Amino acid sequence: MTDTTGDRLTRAAAPMRLAVVGCGAVAERYHLPALIGRRDITVTAVVDPTPARARAMASRLPGSVAMSDHRDLAGHVDAALVTAPNAWHESISVDLLRRGIHVLVEKPMARSVDECDRMAAGAAASGCVLAVGRDFRHFPVAQFAAGFFAERPLGPIRSVDVRQNAGMRWPAVSTGEISREGGGGVLINFGVHVLDLLLWWLGDMRAVAYRDDAHGGVEAECECELELQDGTPVRVDLTRRRPMRDTIIATCERGTIELGMFEPAMIRLRVGGAGPVVEGTVPDLEFERAPLRTVFARQLADFVAAIREGRAPLVPASDGRRVVALVSSCYARRQRLGRPWDFPQAFATAAKGGQPDA
Repeated sequence: MTDTTGDRLTRAAAPMRLAVVGCGAVAERYHLPALIGRRDITVTAVVDPTPARARAMASRLPGSVAMSDHRDLAGHVDAALVTAPNAWHESISVDLLRRGIHVLVEKPMARSVDECDRMAAGAAASGCVLAVGRDFRHFPVAQFAAGFFAERPLGPIRSVDVRQNAGMRWPAVSTGEISREGGGGVLINFGVHVLDLLLWWLGDMRAVAYRDDAHGGVEAECECELELQDGTPVRVDLTRRRPMRDTIIATCERGTIELGMFEPAMIRLRVGGAGPVVEGTVPDLEFERAPLRTVFARQLADFVAAIREGRAPLVPASDGRRVVALVSSCYARRQRLGRPWDFPQAFATAAKGGQPDA
């Protein structure tokens, strides 16, 4: 049958059939609200190896069916949102891509560069879109920062300092969230957001030194010393153990900019070393009404548009791989993150009658 322009437009306008693969906390808390009520997407299947979780999520998405195996999706969906634990990102995504199903995979793209490369090869072979979930890129302040750093109105960057609390509680429904095999440390499980923003805004960087508190498990706190291509130092401190200021400060030749993505969502500018401080944010009524639902909805909209328009998504596989490569480079330089109150240093300090360092 002749494929007329009208036929193509009708199919393009029809809702895309989507499967959610993995019914854990991130799917329930963040993706589900963004999926409900969409006109460009119809969730037709929900997949989880635990049937009760699949059925519970399917009950909240009218018209969807609960399944236990993602390999049964071929022919029933056009695209899939992979929200399974990190250890299964590569295997599930490759299976789906080989079956001609477009994939939006949650962060991190995978646990290693080799896994990322297999995913990218699967997308290239099938011609499918492979997008990586980076909801932070859709935050209004992040979009502003991308333009700001492209223009460099304060001149060359002299240093970057990031202090970010990654959240001290997360309602995980599987042990993959906190296992080394599952890629559950704070750097790869949350730090990929921060590193992705820095790479997006500032370009490639390399790891110089890295310290964390893993001690054989997964890290809850880490310190990364990085460098931009021109040698500019970048410091990134991440923690799940204590509060931090949760901002990114870039010191430039003619002033300083401080950015908070969400809490606080703000931009603070100082021109010159002792000039006045100007503080504000990026007006966005939709974001202000429902921040997380908005950014996840925009991420989905970009994924659908990339498929229909035959273009790259905002975060393609190459960007996902770049972050994983930087994380891997940090881990390769791992040293112990010692604290004055840690055993046995605290006992050594007490024995000398001294005070721990600040």
